[in-house]
Amino acid sequence: MRHLPWLLVGGRALLAPALIILLEAGALGDRLVLAIYLVAFATDYFDGAIARKLGVATPALRHADSAADTVFHVALGWVTWRLHPEEVRASAAAFLAFLATSAVWYLLDAFRWKKLAGFHAWSAKSFSVAIMVWAVALYSGLGAGPLLSVAFAIGTLANVEGVAISLTLRRHSSDVPTILHALELRRSAGAT
Repeated sequence: MRHLPWLLVGGRALLAPALIILLEAGALGDRLVLAIYLVAFATDYFDGAIARKLGVATPALRHADSAADTVFHVALGWVTWRLHPEEVRASAAAFLAFLATSAVWYLLDAFRWKKLAGFHAWSAKSFSVAIMVWAVALYSGLGAGPLLSVAFAIGTLANVEGVAISLTLRRHSSDVPTILHALELRRSAGAT
């Protein structure tokens, strides 16, 4: 049981190439994308919940979780570009803002921490929920309207908070729910 969170993270990472292979084989339709996405979303929730319950929520697992999320969502983005290019084009400005803030945060963390930060902030979780709402709306056929732009706006704000957290902390921490928590960690570190 102690390895189950790792298996869930690894399984989610493997869903990314599965999406691409199915797309290139011409076997990927909206319903299958939705099914794969929902499996990925469920594994993202349960890997952390199970790890905390079993007491195995290590920084290494948290970093692997963040990396698996990134790999999966890049694959989902590519699939969406190929299956629904109009959806991506309609959200281009919001996507570019998200991409720019992501690049700043990744570069900052590479320089500052020598790895992806993986703070698992509440704002990042809000971004995940916003992407889930968009993906379900688009791939179930309900129509996504401006949901992808809204999700990218939430993601941009999450990235800005991630940058602020990274700049605030004096030493790396895997779980920092908000910038307020980062400020408290900084105050605590200064007091010792």
